Amino acid sequence: SSAEFSRFQRGFMSVYYIAMTADWLQGPYVYALYSSYGFSKHNIAVLFIGGFGASMVFGTFAGVLSDRLGRKRSCMAYCFLYIVSCVTKHARDYNTLMLGRVTGGIATSLLFSAFESWLVCEHNARGFDTSLLSDTFSLMYFGNSLCAIVAGIVAQFAADGIPLTP
Repeated sequence: SSAEFSRFQRGFMSVYYIAMTADWLQGPYVYALYSSYGFSKHNIAVLFIGGFGASMVFGTFAGVLSDRLGRKRSCMAYCFLYIVSCVTKHARDYNTLMLGRVTGGIATSLLFSAFESWLVCEHNARGFDTSLLSDTFSLMYFGNSLCAIVAGIVAQFAADGIPLTP
């Protein structure tokens, strides 16, 4: 059973780390991107409020939605919404960027609820000892810190190599 649990844990962690790295990778340079498009500080602030506001509002319902739609579908919805959010960053249209911020905010709510919910549900459904959950959660958050560091380094190299210009 320990080999089965290890396989389960590695499978979950690989997907979780990819999702977290994606989130960390684009985050630090969004302001610089919007600024390079020529938007004012006020307009950029409104874009950020749109994203964080969507996360705040949707975060209230993300857990219930995961229970209704299914945890796996909610994780897949995160992926879809996050892709939409990233694709919209290539547009210089303010409304398109706002749509991206809102979908990104919703995706972030799913990232911090649906994956953990799926983990606990699947862990219990497979009959693993509940004490093993704390190990998995420890690895999740330790690994998330490593994802943030690696993503920051990669993002900095990318930003240094390809300047943001209009």
